[in-house]
Amino acid sequence: MNRTPHYDVIIVGAGAVGSALCYALATRGVRVAMIEGDGQPATSTLRTSAVTGRSLAWLRSLGLWPSATVPAATLSSLSIEDAGGQGRLCFDGAELGIGELGVIANHAALEQALKERARALPDTAWHTENAQTVHRRERDIQVALAGGTLVSGSLVVAADGKHSRIREQLGVRSWQYQYGQRAIIADVALGAPHEQVARQRFLPTGPIALLPAADPQKASLIWSVRTDEAERLLTRTDASFNAALTDAFGGLLGALSIVTHRESFPLSAGHASTYTGDRFALVGDAAHQVHPLAGQGVNLGFGDAEALARALIACRGEDLGHSTALRRYERERKAVNLSMLAATHALNRVFAQRSRLLGQILATGLNVTNSLNPLKAFLMHQAGSGAL
Repeated sequence: MNRTPHYDVIIVGAGAVGSALCYALATRGVRVAMIEGDGQPATSTLRTSAVTGRSLAWLRSLGLWPSATVPAATLSSLSIEDAGGQGRLCFDGAELGIGELGVIANHAALEQALKERARALPDTAWHTENAQTVHRRERDIQVALAGGTLVSGSLVVAADGKHSRIREQLGVRSWQYQYGQRAIIADVALGAPHEQVARQRFLPTGPIALLPAADPQKASLIWSVRTDEAERLLTRTDASFNAALTDAFGGLLGALSIVTHRESFPLSAGHASTYTGDRFALVGDAAHQVHPLAGQGVNLGFGDAEALARALIACRGEDLGHSTALRRYERERKAVNLSMLAATHALNRVFAQRSRLLGQILATGLNVTNSLNPLKAFLMHQAGSGAL
């Protein structure tokens, strides 16, 4: 095997989270080796990410945002309502004095832009082969690549997605839950301008959302439905699908029509038993997965990357694989991520109930919350910070 120099940190996975973490560490003097073969890059051009103000602030602090190559639309407010349209909760960035809640960005473009910036760093080693095996030793951890290269470091960070090979290699257990739902995505032409508002409705079959695009007459659709219903919707003609879509949104934005093909993916939740251990740390989907109804997956991952980078930079000069930074990172992020996991899991289940009485209670609850300024302000701050 060909040996490579010893690095402070080995990151496996060059997705948005892994690339941003690489950039944050390497620009502060941490020697990083990136293994991008297991990064599971975004293959869909339709998927979007709702990047919150908190995540944008971190990316801006690194000089990674704004990016001329990433199509993005300003998110000024969020409107949530129940299936009957009776209960409504609105979050408006102007009320917070921040102007915007975040942006809706094309995920594949965001991932590629972050990867290119990180890869351009002069003192970072990049490997395109997949990681095959991990060997923890007393003084280092070694990752063997498919091409035979052996990469040595003080710490390995698994950023290789929800099916993380590294997590499995390290023997970390992960709880997984299948919702029996699929998310249908497409780009949609609107009958009325979106006005930079993301709109979400909770239907008996699951949540449906339209996220604003740069074009004021277009939006990105994410429609979560039971698997059997997803199969029916995917086989409908465009005209039939458009009619169902318009009906699902109650005509709120006029007649809706898809302008791209339709894609779908299964929905699940998951959480690793631990985020850190002897010479390893997990970030992003390798550590946790949540239902997409709150659009917080990438923001939780960016939060992980920011917290881990901060902790490791503070411990430069130590053996990072055994540093107190790892325990500090896990304590900080586990509470946030588990709270989001519990909230999205419960919200999806509650709103999927078909009880008419429950629906009336929920509608009343939404309206009461919308009228309570202190509580609403608190929730809006959470949304702006990426915790909602």
